[in-house]
Amino acid sequence: MKIAISYKDGQIFEHFGHAEVFAIYEYSEDKPEEMTKMLLECGDRHGHKAMADLMKENGVEIVMSGHMGTEAKNQLLAYGIIPVAGYCGDADTAADMLVSGTLPVIDESAGACSGGCGGCGGGCGSCGDEGEEGGCSCGCGCH
Repeated sequence: MKIAISYKDGQIFEHFGHAEVFAIYEYSEDKPEEMTKMLLECGDRHGHKAMADLMKENGVEIVMSGHMGTEAKNQLLAYGIIPVAGYCGDADTAADMLVSGTLPVIDESAGACSGGCGGCGGGCGSCGDEGEEGGCSCGCGCH
């Protein structure tokens, strides 16, 4: 199984389309405790389609990010990649929990900053995509 997590300083990065690095975790089917990790620099690509294309090119099966809008999710799903959003914290731990089936389910309808998330980093300042009504138009759920 190959998992990509938007990554910054060992933590799950907030936004899928703005990530500069993804941690790629590859787990053995026979021995899930055996894992390899590589960091994939992607600072030259931005936006949902470019990131989804990168995930497809690298054979990723699941993508995790702190926040992910509907457009990004749809791009990934079109490639058969499972999007997972609404989490924050240590990326290595999250990948292990996802593979072992112990990652708690988060209700994204409660807002992207729920479920123990560290918050939106000061509202739309973290993504720079403020919509007409003062909330993020990127779909991150920040207000």
